[in-house]
Amino acid sequence: MSSPRPHSVTDLALSPLLVSIERNLARLRDNDDLRYALVLELNDDDNAAATPDDRVRRVLRAAVRNVDLHGWTVAPTPDRYGLAVTHGEYAVSIMLGRRLTDYVENGFRAAPADRRDQGPRGS
Repeated sequence: MSSPRPHSVTDLALSPLLVSIERNLARLRDNDDLRYALVLELNDDDNAAATPDDRVRRVLRAAVRNVDLHGWTVAPTPDRYGLAVTHGEYAVSIMLGRRLTDYVENGFRAAPADRRDQGPRGS
């Protein structure tokens, strides 16, 4: 591997690129309604994200939305716990965090039934 010093404009873009991706992920992580945040951010229907691979690609699209990648590529890590930002022989991983990883692995779980709608117990 070559020296860690930047060798090109593409290399110099890495730090702002990582910060931009992390900000987009933080906006998702911190949102009270992740489902709504993803639908709004991506202008899509979350029903199409039936598998963990579908959901991690969805998170990836939101993470790189409005980010100039400057020749870097972003892809899910093999374990789907993060995003790998790569260019040539260089790679940096950004972790999704517990909330987004749970969404990727399990989707949006059905909310428990509202007990008020179940009627009186024992009747």
